[in-house]
Formats: sequence, structure tokens, C-alpha cells
Amino acid sequence: MGGCDRDSDSMLAGRPDGKWSWRRTRSLLVLVVCFILVASMAFAAFPAQAGKPSPLSADEKLLKGTLDLDYAMDLLWRLSSFDYPYVGEVIPGSIEDYETSNYIANEMRSVGLEDVTIESFKLVNWEPVSASLEVISPEHKAIPTRSHGMSWSTPGGGPIEAELVDVGYGRTQDYEAVPGGVEGKIVLIERNEVMWYMGPSVREAVYHGALAAIIWNPARDPAGINMDCAHNNATTLSITVNDALYVKDLLAQGPVTVRLSADNRFTEDRDAYIVYGFIWGSEFPDEYVLLEAHHDHWWSGANDNNAAIASQMAIAKAITDSGIQPKRTIVFMTCSGHESGTGGSQESFWDWALGTHFFMTELHPEWADRIVMSFVSDYVGIPAAVMFVETTPEMGGFLTKLFRDTGISSLMLPFIFTPVSSFDSWSFYAAGVPTCSIYNIDLTGLHGEFYYHMDISTVDRVIDPEYLMADMVYRAVGALRMSENALLPYELTEISKNVREALDLLLARVPDADIANLVSQLDEFDASAIALDKYIDSLKRPSKAKITAINAKLHLAVKTVNPHIWDQDIGLENPLPGWCTVSKFDTYTNDMGQLMDAIFALEAGDGESALMSLENVATMDWGEHVSYPVYLDCLWTFNGTEYLNWAEGYLPWVTNVHQVHSSIEEKIGSAGADYSWEISQLESKLDVLYSKLVVTTLEVDQAIVDGTAVLSAT
Repeated sequence: MGGCDRDSDSMLAGRPDGKWSWRRTRSLLVLVVCFILVASMAFAAFPAQAGKPSPLSADEKLLKGTLDLDYAMDLLWRLSSFDYPYVGEVIPGSIEDYETSNYIANEMRSVGLEDVTIESFKLVNWEPVSASLEVISPEHKAIPTRSHGMSWSTPGGGPIEAELVDVGYGRTQDYEAVPGGVEGKIVLIERNEVMWYMGPSVREAVYHGALAAIIWNPARDPAGINMDCAHNNATTLSITVNDALYVKDLLAQGPVTVRLSADNRFTEDRDAYIVYGFIWGSEFPDEYVLLEAHHDHWWSGANDNNAAIASQMAIAKAITDSGIQPKRTIVFMTCSGHESGTGGSQESFWDWALGTHFFMTELHPEWADRIVMSFVSDYVGIPAAVMFVETTPEMGGFLTKLFRDTGISSLMLPFIFTPVSSFDSWSFYAAGVPTCSIYNIDLTGLHGEFYYHMDISTVDRVIDPEYLMADMVYRAVGALRMSENALLPYELTEISKNVREALDLLLARVPDADIANLVSQLDEFDASAIALDKYIDSLKRPSKAKITAINAKLHLAVKTVNPHIWDQDIGLENPLPGWCTVSKFDTYTNDMGQLMDAIFALEAGDGESALMSLENVATMDWGEHVSYPVYLDCLWTFNGTEYLNWAEGYLPWVTNVHQVHSSIEEKIGSAGADYSWEISQLESKLDVLYSKLVVTTLEVDQAIVDGTAVLSAT
């Protein structure tokens, strides 16, 4: 699972030294209230679709009534119970990936899908062969463990033995506080969201000479082992909370020695798989409505992501069993390469969501002209307070009305919003395809984050059939409705509205930003979109040829504009790069505003306020807590490597203020501190941001101009 969980575990962290704090820490009560308020506003975001629920059509009622929950649960159990290593785990590029793909293909045929196809793409396969951990002094105890994804082996896969030291969150000051340092030792690190998958903390450990790292995650079930994929440059093992507390108790009594080993294999150019089958459309067979879920997973994958596969297979079965013949083709797809894979090099941070990326960029780029909507589900079927639906702007109204018409709001609150984030849907967005991501969030933590990527995330623990049915109903009715609508239900002015909202934020922070021409082009785009809507409304009985031509224009307009409105987030919404998505302007809005504030504070001699501003610059959420060489190393992993995969062209400019931040820290408290060097540095960086903002503005401007030309063409 990817996706934009904007607070995640951060609410659970404390302030151990009075300085370490989370920028987005909040109480659970406040979080619940905020989610309820935002969810209630989701309808208002798309006023064209406001109103009471509409009754389902006869076919929609038939399809909903034919959905077979028993079949879905049976398939979910089967997919989650294979006798694979690590409790049924399916790692991209593994033999299990191949076997699972064939199993799903046979299942597709059994429910009546036609032209079922398996295709492959190349990636780097990482497989954990073995891992062991044991306390050998002051007592002996074997501790269950496994390697973090993409982490390194011990030398030759053999054991290493060393003193264990607890370094808390793994910040620079934590390592420097260890008597005698950590060189030649093994470190115990408490996982936290600021240090995204513990990459910065482990790299800091290596910088200080540590041999290996052991991670524990207090935000997960105490009896389970959490699995993450971090590309750490050292052997990194994961243990349960219970075992971590046991080890910490031993450390409180005196020195502890451990022995560990890890044998992990990297294999270049392994085949990973994509499976898809068709229910061909009766009137518009070349227009596709796509349902997708990834089939690779850590551990048994009940909630991430076998539930989504079971859901869409039950939808396929219901359509064929009911005898409904959709007008547009409905495609059912599962992809590997979501949880890991690196896409051709061990050097790529952007190694998840690769299946849809390579499908849309290498295997079938022509499908960008065929897919009229893609429904992606990931992390569904769990008891939850909120069903999140991330969407491209033009589909917001349709998806909001769909939620209301299907009655799911009696079970979960809707939160329908933009932008889509790092689910498999991102690659559809980047190809210009209308798309949405559907996932459940449990605000209590009992079924959601508590069981995320855990060895104990089994069907009986995490899945509630009623919530699985909710995904089945939402996607089934949505797919059928998209196939039956003669005209595509795109609201093009929502695209320009999305851009305008970002520009409003930009002007509030950077009043002299030169965006006047872009605003003018947005006005022209809206005028053309409104004119097309009026023309459509004037048609009485349009021919099939006329409908096809209008749909082609609507689809091309979306494809032309959408890929140029969002970027990958490198630290605004979430410290983990790529976890969220933001407007093309958001990073510049934030960083330019923070630099201006910092300059103003330094000119007034207020170093403390300047530090606070710089700590809000993208990448400094975690950057302030690591040494400068480690900061540069981390930046390279997601912004310097040439293997950017689906992040190529979607990374905003990184403003490096680390050294300025450190210099201010050193001068604070000095009488009459001279901040002239720091001011000069920040002014120079601000000038660079202005130039980058111009380039970004021109990119979006051109996309809007091109979109207007599509709409205005006769």
C-alpha cells in the first residue's frame, strides 16, 4: 500500500529531550473531529453533484444483488493462505509472483473473463533467504526476526556478534550521546514516521560506524513483526515490540551482546507479472473501464492487498453471472511490483507501484487513449471510520454521487479528495488517465496502521466482510455506471479549480509571484469547457458517432492537462518522500514562504524563529536530525539517482538549508550574533526558487493552453 496517510504514527511520539517534536502531532480526538469535518465537506467540494441520493438503475440493482460475498471471502482466504515462505509472501520477481499470477489468471477464466493475459516486465528482485537474531549475553534467547525490504546481508550471510546499544529514534544527537560511540556495535532504533522507513536513522548509524540496525515499531501490534522497504545501506532487522521491550529491559541492567545474520539476495532483470482479463463492451469496446489491485504483498497480505483482488474478482463474477452486457469494456487487472522492485537498478528509491508504471510507459502506452476511468483499491476490507477516495479532479463529482447513491455512507464516512498519491493509480494519472484510489482508514488504530505490513495480518484478524462488501459495491456500481454513461462524466472546470486553489495559496505566501498569464489561460480553459457543456446540453438525440467524437475530445483534454498539475511530495504533507502528492506549486509556496520568514527573523536577530521556519522547509522535517553527509546521502537516494522510475519529471526543486540551519544553531545564544552569511545564503536560495517557479508556471501554462486548444477545436 502507498497513499497519503497524513498523520500516521506521528501522534504516538513524545518529546524525549524537549526539542524533538513532530510538526503534525495531534491528539486522536482532534484527528477524529478533523476527519469527520473534512469528510462532511467532501460533498460540498463538488456542488454540481449535490442533492439527495438517486435510485440505482435496474442493472445497477441487479449487479449489486448478484455480488457474492461468500465467493470473495473464499478467494481472499485462498490468496492469503498459500504455503509460501514468510506466511504466503509474494515478492515481485519471485517464483511466488509467477505462481500467483497464474493462479489469478486461472481464476479470471473461471469467472468468465475473456482474453486473459499475463505479461511481464523487468525489475530487481530482492528476496530474504534467512535472518537470525539472538541475545548471547547476559543470557541466551533467540528472537524472531526478519530483514527489512531491500536491506543488505551480513558479510557472506554469516553471523556477526557485537554489543547492542539503544539509540532511541536514531538522530545525530542520539548517536553522539552513546558513551564510547557506536562504532563496531549494533544499534536498536525505535521506528517513527519522521525518519521515513528508518532510512535516515540507519544511514546515520552507518555514518557513526555501526555494524547493523534492529528496528522496532511501537505503533504496531506488540506481538507482530513489521515489514518495511527502506533501501538501508546496512543489515537491518525487524523485531516485535514485546521483544524490543525485553531487550531494553536487559540494557537497563547492563551491557548486552547479540549475534545476528542476514542473507538477502538481489537479482537483476527478473520478470514480474501483470494479469488482466476483459468483459468486452457491446457499444464502445475500445473504451476501457479498469479495475486494478496489486497482487504482490509482504507476509500473507490479507488487507494489503488480497482483499482488493477478491473484491474485484467478485465484481467480475457478478457481471458475468448476472448476464449484464456493459456498453464499454471492463478490464480487471492485478499487478506485481507494488511493494518493492527498484525498476532496473538497486539504486532507485522509487521502487514501488512499478507494475502500472511499466504497463503504461512500456508495455501498453496506447491504453492511455482507451482507459476512460481506472478504479484502484488498496487496503480495503478492514473495519474503518472513513473510506478515502483520492481522485483526479474531473471525477470528483461522479465519485461523490456514487458514494451517496450506493448507501455506503451508512457504514463509513466519505472523504473524496485530490490529489491521487503513490498508489498504483499514480501511473494512470501520469499517463493522463482519469483515476481514483480507494482505501480504508481505521482511526482507532485497531485494524488499520496497527496491522500494516505485519506477519499477523491474517484474514481472521483484520478483515470484516461488511467492509469488504463496501468496496465491492462501490467499484461494481462505479464501473458499470462508467460503462453505461453515453457521455463521459468529466467535470473539466474542476481541473482548473484545482490549479486555482494552489495559486491562491501561492499568492498568499509569495505575493509577487508572476502568474497573471496562467490565470488568464485558466479563464480561457474554463470558458471553452463551459461552452462544450452547453453544446452537449443542446444536443437532443446525438448519434453514436457524435457521442464518440465528444468523448474523444473530453478524454484528450484530460490527458493533455492532468499530468502537469501535481508533483510528488518531498516533505510537506508527510516526511516520507513520495508518500503524498502535492500541487506543482505547493513546494515552492511553502519553501519560499519559509525562507522569507527566516530572512526576516534573522534580520531582526531572532535566530530561534529562523530555525523554526527552516525546519518547515521540505526535507528538513527529518533533515534537521541527521548529520550533513547523511542528509546529502538521503537526498541522493530519492533525488540524485538516475533511476527515478515514475517520479521522473515529478520532483520539485529541493532547497538545501541544512548548513544554514546548523550555522544558526551554533550562533544562537551568542551576544550580537552576526547572521549576515546566513541571510546571504537564504537570499541566494530564494532567487533560485523564483527561477524554478517560473519554469513550473510555464509548464502548467502550456498544458492549459494545449487543453484549451483541444476543447476549442471543431
